[in-house]
Amino acid sequence: MPSESFVRLSDLPAATTLDNADLVPLVHAGSGQRATVGQFRDRAGHTGVQPIVSVDGLQAALDGKAAVSHSHAIADTSGLQTALDGKAASSHSHDASALASGTVDLARLPVAASGVSSATQLVRADDSRLSAQTPGPHTHVIADVTGLQAALDGKLSTAGFRNSAINGCCRVSHRAAKSLSGGWQYAQVDLLAVRADGSPTAGTIKQATGVTSLTTTGYACLVQGATLGSGGAVWWRHRIEARDAVRFRSAAAVLSARTYHDTGAAISYTLTINKPNAADDFSAVTQIATGTVSVANASNADLLLAIADMTDCSNGLEVLIKAACGAVSNHWYYLGDLQLEPGNVKTAFERRPMAAEVQLVSRYLRACTGLIGKANSGTNMQIPVSHPDMRTVPGYEATLPLAFTDAITSDFTQSQASITTIHERTADNGRISCGFFSGLTSGTVLIQRGAGGTVLATAEF
Repeated sequence: MPSESFVRLSDLPAATTLDNADLVPLVHAGSGQRATVGQFRDRAGHTGVQPIVSVDGLQAALDGKAAVSHSHAIADTSGLQTALDGKAASSHSHDASALASGTVDLARLPVAASGVSSATQLVRADDSRLSAQTPGPHTHVIADVTGLQAALDGKLSTAGFRNSAINGCCRVSHRAAKSLSGGWQYAQVDLLAVRADGSPTAGTIKQATGVTSLTTTGYACLVQGATLGSGGAVWWRHRIEARDAVRFRSAAAVLSARTYHDTGAAISYTLTINKPNAADDFSAVTQIATGTVSVANASNADLLLAIADMTDCSNGLEVLIKAACGAVSNHWYYLGDLQLEPGNVKTAFERRPMAAEVQLVSRYLRACTGLIGKANSGTNMQIPVSHPDMRTVPGYEATLPLAFTDAITSDFTQSQASITTIHERTADNGRISCGFFSGLTSGTVLIQRGAGGTVLATAEF
């Protein structure tokens, strides 16, 4: 049996590089055993923990990392503060003026309780106070209602009443021609008054016919053979009553006409629209608009004045057209197709049926025919006259000496046209006396003859 010898571990030399196959003696479970260096190195067999320092570089690597639970200041994140500045707070509100779109919840609106009157609260659309409310007296101009003017223009044109100038066609005539003067007078064209500046010494106001190259109707108001001195001018005037003028209140309108003159050179025409300061009272007027058109000699020409705003013209309207001819001798001046219409654009002249034009004129001028009178002396008789629905209480005039008959033996004619006395009158009828007869028998009933003149009831301005 070999002898035992013992060597102390401390006496053994220090190991150098160890290989995994090198053997290492050990005592395990009470007996001596051996193991390889590789077994000691195998981490699968290790238990317990190792300090950080046992791993090279681990502490330095950990020092460069952030803690699992940590925070940052806003400034640590590039651009974060700018982005946050452009955002609203999670809890915020808006002033009503900041709302540009969308629907506001009813609960956010200040709705007044039923029966409460408030200047700062609203009423719901289904509130009975609205559905049962009768609007108080108020007015609107046509422009306040979208599309209303266009709709009205279409209706008026269809009905034949776009043109507010009655007898602008110059076809209706109840009087004879008259001599031109410096004062306004109605002559052969109803509702169109004429006068002249320049102390006229000659000229006739008459109705021209057959002038189809000038006017749509072939009719015109003619001042024929005018002889005027310095500052000479021919004027035409047409007036529109308040009840018709109101359609133009605060609206656009266009005044137009056709004209011809033979002055010898171009002359200026001035178109003016006035409104009376009181309803249908033209003793004082205010100008609405005026404009000038140059018209060449011996040329059919259009006259036009567009008015953007007729203002409050509900008292009536006055149309004036002036041909500034200067001093002239025996020259002619025509005016026709006179039209005043709503809107911004001139349309074709509105030619109404003759019967309609006559009916329109009859509100202002009417022939009283089929008269029956009764003599109350040898030279005078009383006559009732009928003229329903005139504009106002009319005046009366005789176009020529009146002729009557007793229907038995004798005819009687005035020596001169005359309405001697107006006993009473209304807008619908009246009673007049006519003198300048001879040979009448008091108490005799007399019937108007077809020959002779006519009594005109006139409510022209």
